[in-house]
Amino acid sequence: MSLDKEVFWMQRALDLANMGSGFVAPNPLVGCVIVKNDSIIGEGFHKKYGEAHAEVNAINSLVDPSDIVGSTIYVNLEPCSHHGKTPPCADLLIKSRVKRVVICNIDPNPVVAGEGIAALKKAGIEVSIGLLTEKGEEINRKFFHFQREKKPYITLKFACSQDHFIAKVNGEPISFSNSESQQLVHKMRAENQAILIGVQTAIADNPTLNVRFWQGNSPLRIIIDPSNRLPKEAKLVKDQAPLLVFTKHHSETVGDKKWIAVGDKNPQEFLDSILTYCYQNNIQSIMVEGGTRTANQFYTAGLINEIWKIEKQIKLGEGILAPILTDVAFEKKFMVGQDNIWSKAMLPKLS
Repeated sequence: MSLDKEVFWMQRALDLANMGSGFVAPNPLVGCVIVKNDSIIGEGFHKKYGEAHAEVNAINSLVDPSDIVGSTIYVNLEPCSHHGKTPPCADLLIKSRVKRVVICNIDPNPVVAGEGIAALKKAGIEVSIGLLTEKGEEINRKFFHFQREKKPYITLKFACSQDHFIAKVNGEPISFSNSESQQLVHKMRAENQAILIGVQTAIADNPTLNVRFWQGNSPLRIIIDPSNRLPKEAKLVKDQAPLLVFTKHHSETVGDKKWIAVGDKNPQEFLDSILTYCYQNNIQSIMVEGGTRTANQFYTAGLINEIWKIEKQIKLGEGILAPILTDVAFEKKFMVGQDNIWSKAMLPKLS
């Protein structure tokens, strides 16, 4: 078997995995390719949380189910070995009498963590691990971070003018996005389980924080509101979607809206309380979108894993400054539409 072919088939599995983006969280993105006699005979991916896993969909795609016998499976994540919302995929592959399984990444989830591989080997199936590992790490970076670090993966996104202002002096919001960049922002929202803003942004913008310009699930909305200032007439309070509001002292539950009191804590401790709650409730990724003060607090606390900036090619001259991000080297710049330059920074791991 040539390495070039194996790379091609694993890349296909990764491409398939990405097709579930925005729909499968808190599960990881997984794609699966079935190869026999040097040809792809079946493929599938995890399409939606709670539904069939990639291996099941790939096997179901076979024209002749018996073709699975003696085949090689390419899957970007270790097949699961536990009973969750679906049966274990490792057991399914064993039952299907596949010959070999090629895996991109070992699953860091403690309920799997090598158990799927051990089960396959015990059944006499050849297992290869580590093909395109870095690409696998990239597409599932949020899931892996959550499992390894025991806290959500934080993405900061903000938009600003060319001279680094995010709003007018009086706080009045300005639209920095065009129709193309709006789609990209909503794609990012769908790729995160939660979206977080400070209460001042909620008051000034009165946003809905949902996904409208892309396909995918709308994120859980989170508001930092220490003094319980969020107006009851705000869209976030009046609509039917879930909402978490973290306060110092106010506790209340109205339907899917929850006000959670974390006590009289300083900004760092307040953020830690939010992230602890999210970890305990399996909220694996959060997009921080809006509010210079909130962004600066997350950055100062060393909690941000990834930054996206929209820089519109206009100058305001004055206004509310965008987040101050010292020592951040933006690694990519590209145009979205005619107006916006997008930059992405992957922050180094803190020691």
